[in-house]
Amino acid sequence: MFCHNLKYAFKTMIKNKSAIIWTMLFPIALATFMYMAFGNLFEKDEMFSAIPVAVVIEADNEGFEAVIEELSKEGDDQLLKAEYMTDEEAKNAINEKSVSGIMYVGDDISLVVNESTYQNTVLKTIIAQYKKSEKVITEIAMKNPAVVSQAVKDMTGDTEYFVEKTSTDGSQDVYTTYFYAIFAMSCLFASFAATEKIAKIQANESALGMRRCLSPNSKMIVIVAEFVSMLVVQFIIEIITLIYLTALGVDFGDRYPQILVILFFGSCIGIALGTIIGSVSKWPDGMRSGICVSVSMSLSVMADLCAHGIKDAIEHTVPIINRINPAALIVDSFYALNIYDTYDRYIRNIATLGIMSVVLLVVSFLMVRRNKYASL
Repeated sequence: MFCHNLKYAFKTMIKNKSAIIWTMLFPIALATFMYMAFGNLFEKDEMFSAIPVAVVIEADNEGFEAVIEELSKEGDDQLLKAEYMTDEEAKNAINEKSVSGIMYVGDDISLVVNESTYQNTVLKTIIAQYKKSEKVITEIAMKNPAVVSQAVKDMTGDTEYFVEKTSTDGSQDVYTTYFYAIFAMSCLFASFAATEKIAKIQANESALGMRRCLSPNSKMIVIVAEFVSMLVVQFIIEIITLIYLTALGVDFGDRYPQILVILFFGSCIGIALGTIIGSVSKWPDGMRSGICVSVSMSLSVMADLCAHGIKDAIEHTVPIINRINPAALIVDSFYALNIYDTYDRYIRNIATLGIMSVVLLVVSFLMVRRNKYASL
């Protein structure tokens, strides 16, 4: 009996064109437009590279010139990309934004910048650290230039955390968070089909619901069959979306088995959310659909779908929301998987999604089972 119900549940699910469009085609289209809009913004805005700076020599300063030369040496530790210019050339360069700032070198060291950026903060820190150690560096440059390199490294040791390169198994691109949120939205969109499916097993919703209530099938068997069919289809949709985005160039890291687990439990919570909404027989069909859209989009927006930083702001003000927001849990699972070496945070999020799914499904079953009808 279960296999019979599962067979027809699959057939009706596959023929549900609106569900396929909203859960697969819409997220893929949105992700494509986002990728086209972002382009290589991360490489341009977030990844550290040698800071272009104009250097104007007003008077000899062997100590600081040695520092600039050392920090401009090509290699993995290169911090500056210094170019010596006249004052007029330097001003033109900073106006054209070909350099981040102008260093005026003389008896005193000064810096001119047009805007506040992390690059200019590093330049200010270099100058501040040099002034603290100016006498020592100058004497070393005059007496033993060969050890200036080590002296400069010691001097800038306090600023290494600005540029230290580390490696993880995933991408630290802040723009990738938007694609995490797209997956969260796609998983929650499974609630649309789930709401429709669960409504059609209730006698007061449709003629089909009447016939199914008159059949000898257990409601538990019917609900489980519908859930399994939706879960399989939704999981396949998420896999297709993952393959497409990976081919498009989005870096999700290389822990694909763990990513598939996220998508599986994300699909579970989306279907469970739709099931609980569809179980409320007093709500008209249009109202259920509106609630699904409102809830799914609201939860996704709070998980950084529209603007980066919303989820973090919630974490610092009302963290409990992120602990129960399924979209935030899905996004945080991706983040934890790609950034952290341990699986503690990842496992906690997955476990929370699993528990929430089970609770919602059990409550849904109890609500549907308790429904009684005066006549059919």
